[in-house]
Amino acid sequence: MRDARRLLLLILPLILAVPPGWSEESQISGKSVVVFQLVNMSPGGAQKDHQESLSKAVEQEFGAVGFALIPQDQWIGEADKRKISALRVLEAQQALDLAGGTTADMAVIGSYSMDKDPQTAKDRILVSVQCYDVAAGTLITGFLHTWSFNLGFYNLLHREIADLVQKVIFVTAPKLISIQESVRVNEITFTCPQDGLEVVVEGQKSIGRIQGGSLVFQTGGVKAGTVLRLEKRREGYHTVWQTIHASPEVALAPIPIKDTWATEINWTTGQLEGAGATMRWYPVPNWIIVGFSEYLFTQIPFVPDASWPLHADSELLAGLYLFLPPESQFRFGISAGLGAILTWVPATSLPVYTDVYINALNFWAEYRIWDVTLLLRIQFKVALGIGTNVLGTNLIAGGPLGIPVTLGVVLPWR
Repeated sequence: MRDARRLLLLILPLILAVPPGWSEESQISGKSVVVFQLVNMSPGGAQKDHQESLSKAVEQEFGAVGFALIPQDQWIGEADKRKISALRVLEAQQALDLAGGTTADMAVIGSYSMDKDPQTAKDRILVSVQCYDVAAGTLITGFLHTWSFNLGFYNLLHREIADLVQKVIFVTAPKLISIQESVRVNEITFTCPQDGLEVVVEGQKSIGRIQGGSLVFQTGGVKAGTVLRLEKRREGYHTVWQTIHASPEVALAPIPIKDTWATEINWTTGQLEGAGATMRWYPVPNWIIVGFSEYLFTQIPFVPDASWPLHADSELLAGLYLFLPPESQFRFGISAGLGAILTWVPATSLPVYTDVYINALNFWAEYRIWDVTLLLRIQFKVALGIGTNVLGTNLIAGGPLGIPVTLGVVLPWR
């Protein structure tokens, strides 16, 4: 009995020394978190259907222990002002800026990439998640893990996220001892699905190339949050700069291939009873275009038993993209050129008509999805009335807008 009392006297001061807020429940009481959707980094933008389910897995684990989840409508307005997609919040500073406009104590970002394991040919997935303290603007913890993508994957993912949440709770708990204010990052792991990508930190030599989806950079102890500019390059690809904030793990966006040739398949209003194709050549890859197009179409006669006129529209165009760089998903540009429409009416004695025209100005917009680009082009064509022609000297009309409008797809030669 006397020994039990002595043991109680020994451990009682230690029990009383632990802050009353140390329990997990009290630690998260009133705390909130904004979980941004995990960004899809899969090659070519594939596997985007998993984005929502992976993001929900992160939310569930934070919500399960009592964190209040900040809804999207509290920060989406600010994202729109900054022209940041709600599905592409990938950089730490972006997340901290958006979360700072809410009541969130923490911000969670991440990414995933799915591909085939070259050794086993089985599906695999790389998941990266980081949690930041909004007020301090610093990284709390995170993980980077690769799994086989099979029936057991989500169980393993939930286990990893649950472990991350427990680390967040521990790190944000009241400290029994003080810690160094200035957190240092001794190494940064860059992740990217584009193997062979060379990374150069501004002011330094190349630090190497991405291999197996990652590259480790020994920083020598840079302060967490330090702004670094990276040059990303690879032979046959466009060089792209990316600004990051120093943290244990940073996801790098892939860089675009330099295209030299592409094929465009299109349909134009006023010529819908047919189709066309354009061979594109880029003298300056993805900036300047020279294209030769051929469009074959007919017209449905309104008189019974009449011949169907056949048309061949040949055109040479030159143009350029404006402002937005090759890595942009949306781009637009202008072009102009010269063309001729040959008209032949079979089973008649009519001559072959030739309508030479100037394509005075084209405006076009493109939206890239994986390796396919959707095209919308508005054209202003003026027939010159030269020689034996049908159209005379007029603005060539077509479709409900009164001028030709082209829809199409662009397929790069790769």
